[in-house]
Amino acid sequence: MKIFAALALAAAAALPVSAQLAYPDGLGAQARAAADKSKARTRALDAALVAMNDGPEAGGLVLRALDEAKIGVSFATQDAAVATGVVNGKPAILLSDALPAHPRVYAPLIAAEAAKGLFSDMPACAEREYMRAAIAARVFAELGGDFKSLPVVDGDRVPAVRDAVAAWTQDAQTALETISKATGLLRIPDLQSAARDAKQTAELDAANKSFVSFLIDERDARRAAGR
Repeated sequence: MKIFAALALAAAAALPVSAQLAYPDGLGAQARAAADKSKARTRALDAALVAMNDGPEAGGLVLRALDEAKIGVSFATQDAAVATGVVNGKPAILLSDALPAHPRVYAPLIAAEAAKGLFSDMPACAEREYMRAAIAARVFAELGGDFKSLPVVDGDRVPAVRDAVAAWTQDAQTALETISKATGLLRIPDLQSAARDAKQTAELDAANKSFVSFLIDERDARRAAGR
């Protein structure tokens, strides 16, 4: 997949040149430590992208969406664990360089940010937000993430990952209700009751079919993950 090569190059570009320069002992040690951390981040990101690309479904869906939108992935010094920004004039998902360098940390965060643009053909509703949130949880599951250990991921405490995959820390119905209350978005049946015309009714019917198909599709994945 061409996006992997592009993202890997973007990650590699973040490696500091300072590590190649000569410094006094103290500064040299700091530069080497910074270079080692940068390399660890790049290796973990590469591994995350490969695993998502090779994953059963959700990971591939995310990478295809990023590829079509020509969105890269890079690192940034920022307060947010993940955000959307611009790198070299191009849109990018930005991972905090302070995150622990683990594929199971990076992958669900990339998926959570990318999923904000998925299912845009559906009307704004709680079901659409559940589907977006569930994509991140499914990517975490596809990489072998342990929901029971959250917020600890591979030995490091990462609350941002717990938050990103929260849709699967509850059953689907409860998660849907939680999302509806948190966002104020109505559920499809409520929107259908208030539909103003045949066109809106048809759109909501199509949205409901998409949601039901999504639930059926994720059922086995949830079961396999003990969710």
